[in-house]
Amino acid sequence: MAVRVIGIGDSMVDKNLDSGIMYPGGQSLNIPVNMKFLGAESAFIGCFGNDYVAEHMKKTMDEIGIDYSHSHFYPVPNPAAHYRVIDNDRVFQRAPYKVHPMTRALFAMLDYEGFSKEDMDYIKSFDFIHCSNDSGIEAYYEGFKNEGIKMSFDFSVYYDDKDREGKTMLERVAPNAYFVLLSCAHLTETETQQKLVEAHTLGAKICIGTRGSKGSFCYDGDKFYHQPAHWLEDVVDTMGAGDAFISAFLYTFVENGGFEAEDKSEIIKKSLAFAAEYSAKVCMVEGSFGHGAPFER
Repeated sequence: MAVRVIGIGDSMVDKNLDSGIMYPGGQSLNIPVNMKFLGAESAFIGCFGNDYVAEHMKKTMDEIGIDYSHSHFYPVPNPAAHYRVIDNDRVFQRAPYKVHPMTRALFAMLDYEGFSKEDMDYIKSFDFIHCSNDSGIEAYYEGFKNEGIKMSFDFSVYYDDKDREGKTMLERVAPNAYFVLLSCAHLTETETQQKLVEAHTLGAKICIGTRGSKGSFCYDGDKFYHQPAHWLEDVVDTMGAGDAFISAFLYTFVENGGFEAEDKSEIIKKSLAFAAEYSAKVCMVEGSFGHGAPFER
């Protein structure tokens, strides 16, 4: 049976201010898209506007074969991020114009409207869900776990951000996640390993810290695994390389029976190696996964 994954959260495009081309993205969408390329059955639940940006995203998902039928749609401009490519790396920029206030509100609409019984039954039909710090549905993660839903969660670099009660995002979310994914390029190897141990102690099963050109570490509660980065000579765009790594790891882990395996060590090693290879190839593609289109300036 094919691996089945559903992303829940942010739906936006990344606009390259130099080229005038926009690329579909959003961390919660990038994962199911990349896994679809690898052979998974993928779906997405998010909030979309009704402008040319939203139309391009829907067209792209239709072409790729991503089911977004449980998503929400609103009569406002769709969210977009803005970036430039500097020395082969993406650098996000402040929006060159004011953003419609209701566009910002889209990020909170899933949290506001919640999930129907039909939505939950649909979500439970997948092997796991993928969310991120931009998904905006933190109040639902404990409920997902109680329903037996396995979750992959990408914290990016925000795992130490605290709420009003002083609890970090890692402390709030990791107890409800199976996979914890952290961006650790700014940390030392020792600090990275300490964060992974912390995430596992909080309840996560498989904890990964990506460190860009320095490779990545994985911790399963028993030992650490280090995976060097793979680099090709010619890099087009690093946009989405981290998401590609995560996607390839998750796909390989699940496809090879990682959830059921008592000894997961060989599956983890295989998943990390394939993830490094796949993410390097993604750097040869414009945007997170291509499908660029001109945007209105």
